[in-house]
Amino acid sequence: MKIIIENVKFPFDIGVRLLKLKYETCPFKEIKDIWNEIKPITFKEIAEFENLEHRRVGVLCMGLERLVKEVKPVLVDRQTLKKKTTFVNAKGEVVTKKFDDTYELYKVDGKYFTKSTDKHWQQRVEDSYFIKCKDTSTEREYFIWIEPRSVYNTNCTQETERYSYDISKINVIQCIAWTIQTNVPIGNIEKIMRQGDCVLIKPKVMDGFLTEPRHLTEKEYKTLLVAES
Repeated sequence: MKIIIENVKFPFDIGVRLLKLKYETCPFKEIKDIWNEIKPITFKEIAEFENLEHRRVGVLCMGLERLVKEVKPVLVDRQTLKKKTTFVNAKGEVVTKKFDDTYELYKVDGKYFTKSTDKHWQQRVEDSYFIKCKDTSTEREYFIWIEPRSVYNTNCTQETERYSYDISKINVIQCIAWTIQTNVPIGNIEKIMRQGDCVLIKPKVMDGFLTEPRHLTEKEYKTLLVAES
């Protein structure tokens, strides 16, 4: 049996613990008999989810207030982009809307992910990072975990930079751009359009597509994203 939360499927035992984390009272009659016995899932367990969507939903169930209280994430970078988008309203009129889009990058100390294999030894885990942003159409907040080394490598302009990884050089716009992948090579994108989770990328030339997808760069996100809703 599966439990669906935020359109993402979870195994039953994990799903009910996420529901217990999110709700004070039982949301479904089907699990009312076991509700009091369910233990809310912990952040440490959420952090160990291999699936990024599972982690995202887990953090949403926890909520920012509880997350801050439990793991004390540190704000690393905050940037606001001024955007403009054009759409057709219910009356069939073409409307242009200007808006501010704010992104925040947070760090969670690796000590919260440290695994104890026995009482004498612990496996130290690197710090983790997530982005906080809003859906421009629904105002719903999103928490997206990112891989900082991959973000750094994606935005390196010279191959030699890849050998001198410096976490302090990544910013939140690089991170949000990294969450979008494409098989269109750098330099061949004409424009990018986004509606919620649906991203459309128009190439300049319908040729030379990559066999493996790549992440978008900060420059591409800032200069080629022409419409968003």
